[in-house]
Amino acid sequence: MSAPQPGSEFFTACQNIKDNLEKHTKRRCEPASRFISHQDLLEIWQTEDRIHKVLYTDRRIDDDLQNIQDNFIAILSTLVSIEATHCLANFRSLFLAGNITDKDLPLEREQIETFLPDQSELVDQFEIIQCEFCPTVISCTTPLHCVSSKRRLPFEIKPEKLGIGGFGEVELVTITPRYWETASKSYYNFAYKVACKKFDRKEAFLREHKNLTILKESLTTQSHILQHYTAVDHDPHNYYILFPYAEHGDLHHFLYGGAGSYEIHNQFPGIPEGSDTAIFKPLLYQCWALACAIQWLHDYIQVDGEHIMCAHLDLKPDNILIRNDASSVVGKWMISDFGISVLEPQKLGSSRPLSVRGCYQEPTIEVNPHRGRGTYRPPEAIIRRGSTVTADKIGRRSDIWAYGCIFTEVLAWAIGRREGVEHLAKERQTGATNDCYWDEQFAQSLSPQTTGFKVRDSVVRWLEHNQNSTERVVGEWVKTIKDILIIDKEHRPKAQQLVEYVRGVYKSCDLPQIRDSQPPESPAEPPFRQPSYRMPDPREFPRESGLQGPSKLLPHGKKHVIDTYMSRTSCQGKVPIAVVCNDKVEILNLDLTQKEIEEVGFLSLFGKLGNAEVAIEGQYLAVWGFCKGSRKGEGGRVLHIGEVNSGFETSLPIVPELVVSVAVSPRGLFALVQDKDIILLSWPSQSSSDVRRTLALPVADQSFTQAIFNASGDFLFVWARSSKQESLYVWKVEGMADEPDFAVHYSLQHRFHWNTSVMPYSSGKGCVLADDQNRYTAVTLNQQRSGTHSVEPARIERPFDTLNVIVSCMIGDEYLLGLVKSGHLITTRLYLHRFEITRRENQTHASITRGREVLEVPKDFKQASNVRAYEQLGVATVVLWNETSFFISDLPPSNGHH
Repeated sequence: MSAPQPGSEFFTACQNIKDNLEKHTKRRCEPASRFISHQDLLEIWQTEDRIHKVLYTDRRIDDDLQNIQDNFIAILSTLVSIEATHCLANFRSLFLAGNITDKDLPLEREQIETFLPDQSELVDQFEIIQCEFCPTVISCTTPLHCVSSKRRLPFEIKPEKLGIGGFGEVELVTITPRYWETASKSYYNFAYKVACKKFDRKEAFLREHKNLTILKESLTTQSHILQHYTAVDHDPHNYYILFPYAEHGDLHHFLYGGAGSYEIHNQFPGIPEGSDTAIFKPLLYQCWALACAIQWLHDYIQVDGEHIMCAHLDLKPDNILIRNDASSVVGKWMISDFGISVLEPQKLGSSRPLSVRGCYQEPTIEVNPHRGRGTYRPPEAIIRRGSTVTADKIGRRSDIWAYGCIFTEVLAWAIGRREGVEHLAKERQTGATNDCYWDEQFAQSLSPQTTGFKVRDSVVRWLEHNQNSTERVVGEWVKTIKDILIIDKEHRPKAQQLVEYVRGVYKSCDLPQIRDSQPPESPAEPPFRQPSYRMPDPREFPRESGLQGPSKLLPHGKKHVIDTYMSRTSCQGKVPIAVVCNDKVEILNLDLTQKEIEEVGFLSLFGKLGNAEVAIEGQYLAVWGFCKGSRKGEGGRVLHIGEVNSGFETSLPIVPELVVSVAVSPRGLFALVQDKDIILLSWPSQSSSDVRRTLALPVADQSFTQAIFNASGDFLFVWARSSKQESLYVWKVEGMADEPDFAVHYSLQHRFHWNTSVMPYSSGKGCVLADDQNRYTAVTLNQQRSGTHSVEPARIERPFDTLNVIVSCMIGDEYLLGLVKSGHLITTRLYLHRFEITRRENQTHASITRGREVLEVPKDFKQASNVRAYEQLGVATVVLWNETSFFISDLPPSNGHH
């Protein structure tokens, strides 16, 4: 008996679906780039009635609705798009009973022919259309993505051209929500912008990717080198390297007042008007930071036990990108574009190939000159056809010359802004055939021959004119330029000398209105040192402090608030906030740079809550507490876990009544705390198979009271107590074992226990314990002691420092931030204090030193609920909140040792 023919309901439903698919398709006017995200497909197919109407022949479809929505919506969308009516009428036998699901897309032609036999036209259409429904997720931790031509890249709008890099074009691309995977395996619920360098030739792509991989693999790091995220080889013949997006363009734009791309005072509102000399110090700080970055490239890269030398060979303002930095009025300057750079081991005489994860090359640090913009090329790079003049070898000293040219142009900008740079360029080019900083010297004869080189006369005159400036720093600046622009490369300063020269100019500034920020003696920190005030990148260079950013008071205007929680991690300067109000959780985003709060949306709860708590980290959140009943005796304990975009799980494989608290990881891991054990769930969690592990107490008579992950989700910290002792247990999340990796036990024989909360260090290598009597204990994670859990553990008296604070939080690994009240009644004032944590080698406990005032806070916050501190691009921002408002302010930098 043949299947019933489709009716008008079927065709109307199919047309509605096609209209919706087209509406949600990104870049729909570009056939080779069109795609639709999985989240949009879920939205289109969430209406069960649509599935009923499209699969009109299947009377048992209700039993498989969830399966179809989870595993077949991309295939369904493709079949509807190509009007494969026969396949839809026989969907159960062809797919539900088969072995092809959405995860198998894109399908090969032979696979398509199994369900579309003898229908070559439909096979052709399916093979093309399916590509729109399987865009690639890009992970920033995957070194190289090799993407099939049948998969689309998740660039949701047409890329915007930013500039031309070595061997490639640089574009701004916007990655659609949920298609950028972070290092913590989480996904953003907003479009994520990255810079994308597109290559025409595979050889150039592979060369630059190898160079960048070596820089990224170095044991030491440098924060003024722009590291790449990942690379993409997209068939056929499309090659990309993705970088952090530089919000302020490059130094060429800056020196030329935006160069038509922006208005300088819109991009850099903190730059003083006119010829205010206050600009010298922030400019010189960035110049000094670039010199440190060059020294790191030349001398401090460490890979596979080797010290690696790198010559950039293409330094110019176009290759110095400027990222946002709230602490610097001129942004953060970073060296980029390593397309023609060369690297070699520092060990003399070594010819061993350099290897980084399978990338092999035998570079030389003395090479023939490459192409490049002539202005910043050194005299040894000259190649003049039809002449006896030939090019010398170029290398690291060529970078020093290029730096000297750039340093000169920054001085020109400092003195005369854009007009000063243009005047210097005009002077250089007057009577010359090129724009270099040097000239050839000729012998006086009827047939002139080149006898050498000299610094261009117009450049020398410009320097001499400005050396007589009444500003002491300008004279020092000019003198340093003369010490750098040395014709003989062998007599040019090395990178280490360059750092000292520029540091000397920086220190000659006398700007009392800007806080002094002394550069360090060495550009590279030893490996594995904890960051002194920068959470993301240990072993970096310190930054220019600049002026403290403005504070802002933001009323939130929320009513019936039960609990508020701010994520401890930020993404592109935005922090998720969860606010529980009766029967819903409102999701907000705090923009740390703009100091503004925007509403993202809300998630409905299953009933009204009375007393509840909430936690959110990244995109993942949990709500737990008591639900109000409509009548006496109703209600009870409830638990919701979920994800901002997908909502809450409707069915959990645990009993909510037993859960007393929840820890949330930005990786989508939930630790559900019960009396005697902790259940770990991964998102999504719909069945008992999603229970990753149950952690039991090593000491039988204790009870768990709190669990918390460190900010990146690498470690789980747990507090437990009994009548005789209290204990801290720590598990590493990666390869988690049954027994904790660290444990310390404290005696309760001579005192009562107090409620204790755990505040992990950012790295997870320690924490601070704080009880409700303002007693603070800093704990460093040492190696686990053998046999700790097989016998009754040793108990010690818990050491502590008493800190009279209202609320507190960690900043990185070395500082505790606390809100302190001083004065009485009408003289009461609130200050944030920074307390330093001083660790001792091989000691479990560290001391917390006396705090220093860093910021005054409005008196309204003496009842503050909590405090958070965030670090981005070297600046720390603090957020306090109470029942009515958020207070946001940038913090001055620490004066701790670097």
